[in-house]
Amino acid sequence: MTGWRYDVWVCGTDHAESSDHDGSCGIWERKGIHWNGKWFDAFEEAALRGHALVEAIPVGLEGGWKHHTVFEHVRGGGLCKGCWDKHGNTHAEHILEGSAGHCRPCTDVQKRRGPLTRTPNGQVFMCEDCRTAFLRHHEERARGERRDPDARLYRPVLDVAREDAGA
Repeated sequence: MTGWRYDVWVCGTDHAESSDHDGSCGIWERKGIHWNGKWFDAFEEAALRGHALVEAIPVGLEGGWKHHTVFEHVRGGGLCKGCWDKHGNTHAEHILEGSAGHCRPCTDVQKRRGPLTRTPNGQVFMCEDCRTAFLRHHEERARGERRDPDARLYRPVLDVAREDAGA
């Protein structure tokens, strides 16, 4: 068969908290394979898991297509990239607490979680506060440029996928 294969990979660790999935998952099990037009079935299957991702794999296609991750889900939300990046810029100014080397702002930022979200620069996890702020900025900028804002930006990837699939 030629076309796109969508593999659902599920984290095989026994992490109970969503924060435990922040970059430490090293055991993955392939739980499903979906082909071509059934891509949304792969997204739905991943969304039912604690931590899963969907990889799109070109099979027999020409033209330089590459294997890539198209969706990731963490129950409870992934670490907000906007909050973490903002915190990282000021991290050196924080006072370290105890011997663990974690500061209170680090701990607070790690609680800021949200779904995988569409942005102009790709898909990232975003908390609701960041998503709302970026969406408002995007809409204001579009108005200033006398154009319609992109209705697909700053929305959860799964919501956009549901619309695309007609689900």
